[in-house]
Amino acid sequence: MSGAYTHRPVLLEEAIQGLAIRPDGVYVDGTLGRGGHSEAIVRGLTAGGRLLCIDRDSQALEEGRARLAPWAGQITFLHGNFGDLAALLDGAGVERVDGMLFDLGVSSPQLDDPARGFSYQADAPLDMRMDQGETLTAWTVVNQWPRQELRRVLAQYGEERYAAAIAAAIERARAAGPIETTGALVEIIRGALPAAALREKQHPAKRSFQGIRIAVNDELTAISRMLQAPFPG
Repeated sequence: MSGAYTHRPVLLEEAIQGLAIRPDGVYVDGTLGRGGHSEAIVRGLTAGGRLLCIDRDSQALEEGRARLAPWAGQITFLHGNFGDLAALLDGAGVERVDGMLFDLGVSSPQLDDPARGFSYQADAPLDMRMDQGETLTAWTVVNQWPRQELRRVLAQYGEERYAAAIAAAIERARAAGPIETTGALVEIIRGALPAAALREKQHPAKRSFQGIRIAVNDELTAISRMLQAPFPG
């Protein structure tokens, strides 16, 4: 596609080698993203093979359909959370699969799109939803969740050692009015950290943003559901 975003996944060759693709097999890309892994998988399939592509981001599914159009007859696109894998495959009539691939985390296009509010590098509305159809946003987490719950999210999901100080700073700031943007949140986090933390190489908001992204998208719960569910195979 002319002018389309082309993202080459990290460790693509290693991932495909690990799948040991059978040309007539049935495979699952549980995190379609922008389709790099899916394209490599489907290229290894014959007409008798099948690929199921799952993503909770409707934009990813739309772009994936365009990128993978030459193999449309072999691919089923499923809108949903990979944590519900068993139910999604059951709904698609799939009784067994030969291999599955999951590339977990936020994709580069999501981070690069300021409007999605995932990144601490650009000022944008507090959103962070992978699935734009969901109602929970980062705005709600930051502005409405209790301080102790914020502290838990930052510490547990973000591994932020200054979670208590940051949660308290957020509570003080929102008392004066809603925290609307990622840029405003970054400044609050920066102001809550001691000088030693600000001298670290990584961005001062990196861990906090990671924790909030996980809270909004519930990635850890999704992984837990996926591991506990009986898989076709």
